[in-house]
Amino acid sequence: MIRAGLVLLVLFLFSIPLPVSAGLYTESCGMVWEDACIPFERNNETAYNEELFASFAPIAANLTEGPPDLSNMSWGDAFRETCAYMEERYAFTEWRGVDWDSLYATYAPKIADAEKNGDRAAYYRALREFTGAIPDGHVMVLAPDDFGAKYADIGGGYGLAVARLDSGEVIVTYIADESEAERAGVRFGDVVVSWNGRPIGEAIDATSIIWAPVKPSTGEGILLHKQRFLTRAPVGTPATIEIASPENSVLRTVNLTAAEDGYETLARTSIFLGREANDGKAGSSAELKATISNETITSRTLPGGIAYIAVYEESYDVYQPFRAAVKDAIARDAPGTVVDLRFNRGGDDNLAAAYAGWFVDRPVFYEYGTSYDPGTGEPAVLWESWTAPRPGRYTGPVALLVSPYTISSGEGLPKVFAESGTGAIVSWYGTNGAFGMESMGPVLPLGIQTAFPTGASLDESGQIQVDSNASLVGGVAPTVRVPLDEETLARAMAGEDVQLAYAVEWIRAQAESTTTEPSTVPTQAAAGWMMPLTALLGLAVWYGRR
Repeated sequence: MIRAGLVLLVLFLFSIPLPVSAGLYTESCGMVWEDACIPFERNNETAYNEELFASFAPIAANLTEGPPDLSNMSWGDAFRETCAYMEERYAFTEWRGVDWDSLYATYAPKIADAEKNGDRAAYYRALREFTGAIPDGHVMVLAPDDFGAKYADIGGGYGLAVARLDSGEVIVTYIADESEAERAGVRFGDVVVSWNGRPIGEAIDATSIIWAPVKPSTGEGILLHKQRFLTRAPVGTPATIEIASPENSVLRTVNLTAAEDGYETLARTSIFLGREANDGKAGSSAELKATISNETITSRTLPGGIAYIAVYEESYDVYQPFRAAVKDAIARDAPGTVVDLRFNRGGDDNLAAAYAGWFVDRPVFYEYGTSYDPGTGEPAVLWESWTAPRPGRYTGPVALLVSPYTISSGEGLPKVFAESGTGAIVSWYGTNGAFGMESMGPVLPLGIQTAFPTGASLDESGQIQVDSNASLVGGVAPTVRVPLDEETLARAMAGEDVQLAYAVEWIRAQAESTTTEPSTVPTQAAAGWMMPLTALLGLAVWYGRR
């Protein structure tokens, strides 16, 4: 009955005339948007949504049902069916070298044991480990409750945090007031040599990051979070640490015990976001965003007249305030613009392409968007989109701020900058490296929802772009990489937004060189993409980059 109703709804939607279109429909490629700005300049979300529906016309006849509801199955059976479903539809199995048989063999016994013991925390932990074994920030499980598993695993901190410098040394960057570490004389800059008998590099590599609210997809993103979670453990867990003072390099041993601290060390090591944000308390990117800003976009003027625009997601209603902020910078003849994407959780791909139109000086191919076709069992190209320069665009220097929490369509503007040599991308780290088209997957017992990408973003030659590969290389790398050393870390831990300072410094350098067009900088990008969160015909199918 549901199946028949959905088929009728599909047929109805594709029998109605299309609106005056900002894109061109083609049978071979769904929609073609030659200028991604136009749907947003038109400021008619209803018309745009109809174009998005039209883009699925090549596979619409095969979209007859949504993902399966396995919530009434046993935990083990539901996991088996989910693995099979994901193996059939996941867009990056070969690209990332995912071995589904090995994953099932590894995690099925853990789920079976959890079910036998009625241990919900162990069940949820095993699912997090399973999705964590696939280095894709879009592969996730979403649960109404973590059943106490997160606190049990990482509820304790050792009163200190560490970071790996560009030199390779790992140093102490934070010591909590009145903590055991402070009483033991641990200081900022102390070099950490070993952790629980392991060389510090090995200890970091062995650290689990399944509780990161925004899962990293690249090698450098994974390394960052392993450093952050190294100093988390179950409350009461002892640790033996060898450290050396930078002054005399004399080794000494410090014994610490993990104590409850409200995830303080995670909050204090969120400096890559340019602010303190306790992502340890957040269960998802949505919860984390609520702690950072209630807005989807904010803007202000920095000293010297530089425009600052922070964009937190790509939803239709973001374009007009973004446009207004850029036009204000143009009207004021702002000497530069900073666009902060360090916490951008994605949304609509075309919107990211539209942002870029305000800065580029020539058309730039954005992507071919694909999706799994249940009828053929193969990916189908559903749309093609381009960034085109806006009339009266901003021509001053533009610096983008990014981080490993710049994910999905949030990576689109940096991608265009890297490919076109526009402006600069400023950061300690590159973007997340998860650019696929995400869909809701099977519903599991205990109300746990799976999600993973069933489509990819392809470049003009048809190759996967931005998504990290089997070697964990991907995302968009900084063109101006901020040094990660004692001096910059000390400034950041004291509350300074060091990456923003470097962006402003870069802008001022362009002004001093009397450049009137955005400066061309050496680029370093990798594979990438996303589109909108579109629930198609009530199928509970999620097409987008979050």
